[in-house]
Amino acid sequence: MEFLKQQMSKRPFLNKGSLWGVVIVCILGGWLAILATDKTLKVARYGLANPGGCSVNDWLSCDAVHATSYAVMLGIPVAWWGVLFYMWTFLAVGFSLLTKNRERASATLAAALFLSVGAVLFSFYKSYHLLKLQVLCILCVGMYLVNFVIPLLLAEALGLSFKKFAAFIIHYIKNVFGVTSRLEFSPQPVLYGALVTSLFSLGYIGIANYEQNRHAEKQQIERALQAYFEQDPVAIKIGSSAPVWGNPQAKITIVEYSDFECRACQVAAFHLRGVLFEYRNDVRLYYLNYPLDGSINDYVKPGIHENAGLAARASVCAQQQGVFWAYHDDLFRNQKKLNREFFLKLAEKQGCDVTSFAACMDAQTTIQKVRRDIDSAHAAKVQRTPSVFINGRSLPYWYNTKFLRRVIHEELKRLRK
Repeated sequence: MEFLKQQMSKRPFLNKGSLWGVVIVCILGGWLAILATDKTLKVARYGLANPGGCSVNDWLSCDAVHATSYAVMLGIPVAWWGVLFYMWTFLAVGFSLLTKNRERASATLAAALFLSVGAVLFSFYKSYHLLKLQVLCILCVGMYLVNFVIPLLLAEALGLSFKKFAAFIIHYIKNVFGVTSRLEFSPQPVLYGALVTSLFSLGYIGIANYEQNRHAEKQQIERALQAYFEQDPVAIKIGSSAPVWGNPQAKITIVEYSDFECRACQVAAFHLRGVLFEYRNDVRLYYLNYPLDGSINDYVKPGIHENAGLAARASVCAQQQGVFWAYHDDLFRNQKKLNREFFLKLAEKQGCDVTSFAACMDAQTTIQKVRRDIDSAHAAKVQRTPSVFINGRSLPYWYNTKFLRRVIHEELKRLRK
């Protein structure tokens, strides 16, 4: 068919305006992909603490997405593959803008266009993951939009109308596989395949070296997993009114003993729910208070965390008024502001009745609830905060994202037997 030649020959050599548009969106996409890659690596290495930026709540959260296993493909961040894709497209367009060889420029842009169609299909696949998680990631959606724009601009640069786009791709594939097709250029699949493979391979090796010692880490995780399951589970007392996140009927029970004034507890507060987000239908996470405050905790010395006891009481009142998790998050985000005035101000912000909230904080029933949590921790032989238990077994490496996932996977596997 001659329509492809006619379609392209009717247009100037290349639509440079469209090519410069590709350059701009590649820079934008690359920037978003680098941010997403950095977030995935930091969550995996340091845990998720004090989420911010594009993380607002459980359904609008970049952090929740990048803490899940969906953020990794072939052992490296999914977003890094995006960085390599944008880099390839940027280089292909740059070459096409500089060269005076029409056939070579067309072949280069066609290779970029073909790969960009794959990026669009991959974006649909990752969008399905967002739907499955029931969460919106602004960084991810930004990259998906960039992926949709790139092939449109490349097609415009090649002089392809919307109606001829699909036909061009079909003829391109035929030509790649040696079937005679009336393109005005040779796709040169060996050359461009080698270039793409080289770039992606170098990119893969580069980030794999950046992460370092992955094999040794895997062995350490397996040893830690074995030691974890060798423990005898302990019976943990959980009050009927204890705040729970996830599926209250789940068979995997996670208990977090924590202190609102403890810095490590701040990390655990956001990290645990971030990593567990994709398993939220399979787990139930209970928050139990263990304030290192001698005024309410008889098992610790006075003067360690002087505001932790009152913060624990405030959290009990927040639970009674149905705003525990939002209140919990704000307490950890504002650890340096913990005092009675702030607790009441925060209660007002969350829409609580401040008068009843203040009375609740001073009530003996509230104090007794906190002390029951403390006694539960003592019975479980808790010696530090945070202390995390999964189905009665102590989880020492709760901050290690890969280890936490392995434990959950193994627990689920054992439940299915």
